[in-house]
Amino acid sequence: FVVYRGLNPSSCRAGDVGEPDRVCSAADGSLFGVELASGWYSPQDASNLRKIVTDLAREGTRQTIMSSSGMTDEDLPQGVIRNPDEKLAASLQAALESHCRKRYGVPTYLVLDGSWAPITTANDAPKMLAGLRLPSPCPYVGVFLCLARDYAQGRVFFEVAGDPTA
Repeated sequence: FVVYRGLNPSSCRAGDVGEPDRVCSAADGSLFGVELASGWYSPQDASNLRKIVTDLAREGTRQTIMSSSGMTDEDLPQGVIRNPDEKLAASLQAALESHCRKRYGVPTYLVLDGSWAPITTANDAPKMLAGLRLPSPCPYVGVFLCLARDYAQGRVFFEVAGDPTA
């Protein structure tokens, strides 16, 4: 996303307490921050997803996908997720609203990271972006959604629409 915004950081470091997750120096010497917020399908999935993605990347194993018609979420077997894109968008929206209460001393970008959610890919970005709304006011100079293109081709960034300074 920094290339998209025309930013070419000459250096970046981990943020200290009270700073964004990363503090970067632009080529002109100015500082900007990058704050990261992750989203998940559910709290239980947050603990299971890393294993699923790691197994997929390392061993090529996948979970079975089944129909869940007529079943409530409580009736679904562990690991089965109904409406994953909607659940991930809701999780990222909650993270966005929570992070918009933070303030930093440098212009900061927020990255909503959904790239660890293995069912949702960059192909789902239009639906995901439609479910995200910037709160007003939003202290970030830009908010981006990060999704995996697939697990062999890396991550893709999409700007969340709206005026973040409104």
